Amino acid sequence: MQPRLYMRMKSLRFSILFTLSLLVGRFAFAGDWTVVPSPNLGTQANGLLGIAAVADNDIWAVGLAFNQPTSAYRTLVEHWNGVRWSLVRSPNATRGYNFLNGVAAVAANDVWAVGMAAVEQNSRTLIEHWNGRFWRIVPSPTVAGESSTLQAVTVISANDIWAVGYSKTPNFLFNPLALHWNGAAWSIVPTPGESRLLAVDAIAPDDIWATGESEPGERSLTMHWNGASWTVVPSPNDSGEDNLLFGVAALASHDVWAVGMAGSLKTLAIHWDGVNWSLVPTPSLVYPLNNGALVGIVALSSTDIWTAGQVLDGSPEQTLIEHWDGTSWSMAASPNPPNSNSRLAAIAVTPSGTLWSVGTTGVFAQPEKTLILMKRPN
Repeated sequence: MQPRLYMRMKSLRFSILFTLSLLVGRFAFAGDWTVVPSPNLGTQANGLLGIAAVADNDIWAVGLAFNQPTSAYRTLVEHWNGVRWSLVRSPNATRGYNFLNGVAAVAANDVWAVGMAAVEQNSRTLIEHWNGRFWRIVPSPTVAGESSTLQAVTVISANDIWAVGYSKTPNFLFNPLALHWNGAAWSIVPTPGESRLLAVDAIAPDDIWATGESEPGERSLTMHWNGASWTVVPSPNDSGEDNLLFGVAALASHDVWAVGMAGSLKTLAIHWDGVNWSLVPTPSLVYPLNNGALVGIVALSSTDIWTAGQVLDGSPEQTLIEHWDGTSWSMAASPNPPNSNSRLAAIAVTPSGTLWSVGTTGVFAQPEKTLILMKRPN
């Protein structure tokens, strides 16, 4: 199973940055970020991988929860109504592994989530839709003869939606995968190269960015849609190997950010100025901090950008949040439950400017649980 690349065993053993955990009533505080209680499905491992906000009282988070009867992960969907988070029933396409990696909203009655469903030793794309009353599976294409996974989704309008991910051949070769919704059906749109797409964000119908990693060699990948075709755009790398871009946020055609990791000791941030991508320094990880990764990113303005992920602090995994103020990136204090591994996988903002980030936390030797952080506007 591969619920988002940051959970891969190879290079994705990450942990925290700050071990602040001051419990006050129901919440744990670190700086301005607050742990908000969130439910779990069953008693086994749960994790949240994507989040999207329709309004301050209408937010969706998606992920996966382990189901003992089937011995497999199943889809997990949670909703914020302005007061509390609650579980919302979501379907599964198979009795095997099913999970949701990303979510995006057009309106309160038009929300999309994407992921994968395992079929024996292979997987196929999984797309679900919320119509204001219930979640249902919407048919989606899978690359013939290959395993297919969707990692992220972005909406432009009700009839213009993109989902990206990758397919894997029987010989373990990876190819990028892009699906488009035209208001009636999902279809595969050709993409170049041998790579994996992990994130996507849209500026306009003819200006969309997707990011991930090129294969082989694990180098940064940026791909652009101009309204007619997807093309690979050269992007920089900050170390010899393991350069991956997990998140992308687009403000304008000349102002796009992508974040990820560069080897085991560096986080990675790059910026598009309308002509070229360039490396932008991020705070150094000084031992015992290592294996840092920036996974989710959200842009409020060109001088107010937030990214969330995780970092190893010696042994435990801990949350990592960084902020761009228009001049430089800096680390922001973030809470972590005590004696736990904690990771953040996605971040979003509501119309009022409240920030939300979701992920996973787990007390050592116990099943992992959902983790949701919130930061109100200053």
